[in-house]
Order: sequence, then C-alpha cells, then structure tokens
Amino acid sequence: MKRILLLLCIACTITQAYAWKPKFAGHRGSYRGVENTEEAMMNGINFYGYTGLEIDVKTTKDGQYVCWHDDDLSRVGHEVSIPNSNFADIKDLTLTQTRSGVTYTAKILTVDRYLEICKDNNIFPIIELKWATGINNNDMSRFPGLYKLIEKHGLVEEAQILTSMKKSLEYVRTNYPQLQCQFLCYEVTEAHYQWCLQWGINPSVQTGGLSKSMARKCHEAGMQVGCWTVNSEDSYKTHGALGCYMMTCDYLRAKEMPELEDVDWEALAPLEPLDTLYITPLFNRSQAAGNLPENFPTTKEGAYTQAQEAAYIDGLFYVADYLNKKVVAIDTTGLLTETNIAAENHGICRDDAGNLILHTSADAKVPTQLTVYKAEDNSEHVINITLNHNGQTNFPTASGDIFSADGGYVYFFPNEQEYVEAVKIANGKYVSTISQKVSIAGTTAGYVIPMDNNPAHFIYQVCSQGYYLFKGTDKGAYLTSAASTTAPARNSSLGGAYFFLDNHAMLVHASGSDYNGGWTLRDMTATALTPMYTQAPLGLDGDSGNASVGAFFYWEQLDEKTINLYEYCLGGGIAGWEISTMPHKIRVKEFTLNESKIEVLVGDTAHLQATITPANADDQNVTWRFTPTSRITKLKVNGLSATLTSSKAGTYTVTATLGNFQASCEVNFVEELTGVEDIYSGAEKHSKLIQDGQLIIINNGQKINALGQPIE
Repeated sequence: MKRILLLLCIACTITQAYAWKPKFAGHRGSYRGVENTEEAMMNGINFYGYTGLEIDVKTTKDGQYVCWHDDDLSRVGHEVSIPNSNFADIKDLTLTQTRSGVTYTAKILTVDRYLEICKDNNIFPIIELKWATGINNNDMSRFPGLYKLIEKHGLVEEAQILTSMKKSLEYVRTNYPQLQCQFLCYEVTEAHYQWCLQWGINPSVQTGGLSKSMARKCHEAGMQVGCWTVNSEDSYKTHGALGCYMMTCDYLRAKEMPELEDVDWEALAPLEPLDTLYITPLFNRSQAAGNLPENFPTTKEGAYTQAQEAAYIDGLFYVADYLNKKVVAIDTTGLLTETNIAAENHGICRDDAGNLILHTSADAKVPTQLTVYKAEDNSEHVINITLNHNGQTNFPTASGDIFSADGGYVYFFPNEQEYVEAVKIANGKYVSTISQKVSIAGTTAGYVIPMDNNPAHFIYQVCSQGYYLFKGTDKGAYLTSAASTTAPARNSSLGGAYFFLDNHAMLVHASGSDYNGGWTLRDMTATALTPMYTQAPLGLDGDSGNASVGAFFYWEQLDEKTINLYEYCLGGGIAGWEISTMPHKIRVKEFTLNESKIEVLVGDTAHLQATITPANADDQNVTWRFTPTSRITKLKVNGLSATLTSSKAGTYTVTATLGNFQASCEVNFVEELTGVEDIYSGAEKHSKLIQDGQLIIINNGQKINALGQPIE
C-alpha cells in the first residue's frame, strides 16, 4: 500500500484563535436516555448542546444497521442476540436502562433514523464500527450498504468513521477516501502515530492517553486529535490545552464550558530526560521510635502484629490493624490515638480528596462494605459495594473524590483472580463495578497503583512477578525485564505511587526486601525506564518485618517541580522525603500583614508590615499594589514594609503577594476620625488610626494609645 498523504487532515485543520472551543459529540447520544437511542440523541442536542452524535453500529441477521454497542441486548433487559435476529424480531422490544438513578425506556434505533436526526438538526455523525457481521477486520462486505445510508442523507462530508479495527479503517480509506476516519485508541503510542501518519487518519484517544510531546507531534503532522470521554470542566481544560479539537462526552454541558485560550505549542515540546533529582529527607522512623507503643510496628509479636497498611492525611499516618479491629493514628512523634471499629478491617486507603476509606467487610474474600470518614467533617459513612470477582483483598487503593458528583474509584485486586475491580462511588454512594481483565492472577499482596481517576488506567503488581501497565488493555510485563530490579517476591515489599514531576510521569515502587522499606523511582517517560534513584531500606537494627506486610506510599504535590513522598512500612516504620528537580529550598508556610483594616486621617500615613514564616524562607520577594489606582494616593515600598498616603478621603485595598500567598489590608482615609475624640495633640507629625474601636497613634513607628502609653 502506497503511503497516503495527510491532505484531508491538513485541509480541515482548524485555526485556533485566542479564544476557541472544540467540537462536542455526545457519547452514544448522551447520558439522558437509553444509550444509542433517539431520546439520548435528542437530549444530547437540546439539553447538553452537542453538535455531534456518536453511535455504535451492529448488523442484524437480515442486514439491517442498528445503533447498539453489544452483540446482545442483555444490559437492557433481553437475552437476545443481534447478529442472530432479524430486525423484525427486535424492533418492538422495550429497552430499559437505569442511569444516575433514573430509569429510561426506549426502542432500538436504526442507523437510518439516526442519520435523519443528524441531518435535520445540522449534527455531524460519528459512526463507531464495532465487530459485527460484515463489518470487521476480516470482512467489510456490509460496509457499502452503510455508506449508501450516509450518502442517502447527504452526510458524506460530515460523517466520521471511528473504530479500533485498523484493517477496517484501511479498507475505508482505500475505497471511500471522501470519508473522515478516526482511529480509536487508549494511548497515542509511537506505533499508532506512524500508522495514522501513513494512512491519513486522525487518532481519537481516551482521556489521559495523550502526552504533551505526542500532542505537539500530531499537531505538526497536521493531525486533529479527538478524545473520549470528557465529563468534567477540568478534563475539558486539560485536553483543550493539548489541542484536542473534538471531545466526546456523556454528560458535560457543552454550552456552559468557557472558551479556551490558544494552545501553547511551544510548551508542548518533547521532554528531555531528567538527569538530576534532589532528594531531601524530611523525617524517619527513628524519630518516632521512642513514642510508639511497645513492639509497634517492628516485630511479629506485640499488640500491633497486623498493622499492615497506612493512609497518609494531613501529617498523620492512619494505620489499619485488622487483627485487633483498630485504626491507629501516628505522626513523626509517635502514637497519637487508636480507635476501635465495629467491623473487621482488612485494608485502608485514601482518595485524592483526603477521604479515609476502610474495607470493613466481615469476610475479606467477599468485600461488601466500606466505612468512609469524610475529609470535610470527619463524618462516618457506610457504603455497601459489590465485586464481580471475589477473593482476598487486603490492599485497596483509591482515586478521585468519592463524595463529588464525578466520583472516584476504589480498586481491588482479588486473590487468584485475573481481574482488577474498580468500584465507582459518587456522592458517597455506590454506582457500579468495572472489571478489568489482566494477564496475571492477583495474590493476597496484589496491589493497584492508580494513574488518574480512570478505571482503565493503572499499574498493578503481582508478587514474584513484578509491575504491569494497564491502559485500556494489558501491556504485559512492564518492569520485569532489563529496566527492572528483581521482581517483588512474596516476602518483599509491595506498593507504589504515580505522579508528575516537571511534566514527567514518575513511578515510585517498593524495592526493599523482607518488608524493610526502600523504594525505587523511575521516569515513566524515558524509553528504558531505568531507575533514577533507589532509597535503601529504613528498618531499625533487629527489625525483621512481617511476611504479609508491605510498604505504602502517598505523594503530595508542592509545585510542578517538587513533591513530598511519605512511606509506611511495618519493618521500616514511617519516613518522608522531598523529591525535586530543583535544589531544596526553605518554603513559605505562612504570610501575613500586621493589619487587616485601618482608618487614617487624610495626609497621614498608613504603615504596613509583612511577616514571612519561617523568617529564613528562601522566597522573600514580596510585591505590593493598591486598588483602586489614584494619582493622589502614593504607595512606598521597602521590602517587607510599605506605606500608603493620600490627600483625599477614600478607601483603598493594599495587597501584598509572595508566590502563591496573598494578604491584604483595607485602608480608609477620612477627614476626621470617627467614634473617638482626638485628645492626643502633643506629638508632632504622626498617624492616627482606629483599631478594635480604640484610637491608636503612630509616632515615629511606635504605636501609642490615647493615654500616651506604648502598645506592643
């Protein structure tokens, strides 16, 4: 096959002005209605404001084209096979589906009627080819009939053919070059990019699957990248910044989304490998040793023998002791408190919002219950869940915010199962369980590392096997070849964390033996995934660890170049490090002004003093401004001090800024002070103000009350 130039893509490349919006397409119509039905389509247009509608196409036994995702109708109430049924057998069936607590009913939608809806409402159609009779990688004999329907409705130029089946797209591009084509993928890899370049096809990628460097690479090649499924404003802005020209959504209100600034393509230049990291210890186990309870958590004996896993929240390690049905809170000074819990506890984790999640099912092999402490008010919530595959599940992890409308996921990796279970929870209530099939069965120490709030993006660990990458499909052994240290054994540590550092995707994973802690940091954007840094185990002399326990990590973003990493391990205790691409600096913890509101006589001076805590913080660059601007009002600045004078009455706000910190003071210039008499007249040039209802006089920088007494 000769190389096909990207003339089509280049011809339709959009010119992004300063303010722009992508095209929005409704996923299977929209979330209001049975998926792939007319009601969902019309709500996608009228309620959500989509200008495109995406459907899945299947073929019946007698060659009718219908809008449906699966080979059967079991998800909507009927054990009926579409490829084995004539259209007359299914056209009158009532399809039932409950979505976000609302139950919808509908009839199956034909592709013919779908295209009519698109034509009548000036909507562009996106037709996803699912594996169907006569429409698949091996047989495209029924595609000409589908094309005739598109042609019938005059939508040849508007229609877009979408599929993950490469041979099907090659067929379409060869025989119907006038149709636009999109390649459905979970990640735009180099191989996918090269194939799209060869065939003149645009990639359509799952959210989170487009790197900055690849976004720029596609842009420079004239490709238009679409993405799916975008359901939050944050996701909209993130993928807009990558230049995604089309976004497929379930329920995002398109007409409510703000316009986007022009894409900064220079900022999306390919990343150079990180060559230097600065690792600064923050605290370690020995600092807490003297204050921890006896035998906690260093030996196999004692009261805390099964204090296995921990979740880090706001300076505290919450440790699960499932044998004694306790949750123990410790910090760098030792034990703070312990709490008895009613149900047996088999695991602990936190979501991104800091909600503490306990796996409190009576049977660890059949998880049915979570006990959650809400970060906002520490209120207790019991959430009943369902797993599709059961087995020992000691070590859950989580992502997102389970109390938000968008929700989050709690991940389980059941023992002896080839499935990772992603339990979706939104508004504090169980929604559904998504099962992802992986290549290697889990063990009691199987562990999932979320990459983002996406049930199809994660890294998982299998003891004695190593770490594996899952992005829509299983990528196989990920860190067990030349780029890896020894694969984690049954009695070595497990656990890890995924984060971004200076735009580089980073993986930290446990690498110590005998559960004595220790970790390895890897640059996920590097081809070889070679270790950048390895931390030695943290165990104290004589610590042997526990053969059923591992190391658990949490990371805290300080800025785009710096994180804090926290570790808990039975044999190694607790520890923290600062990891940065920049030299360590003393960070500002607090920034304040000496006054928040003052009253000053016209012609006098308001004195303001900023305070930085700690005083030796590296950043001392304070900027000052006042509003509204005025030619009769002057601001004089001297580092951490500032004065404001005015020759006319008026109210001004003085704002001091230090990095991400701001502090302000309202200054009211008046002709005469209100509420008190000016009884102090012996001073020469001085300032007067009202503070807490009291007359204060500032003379040569010294505060004096109305009795002439100095004020500290």
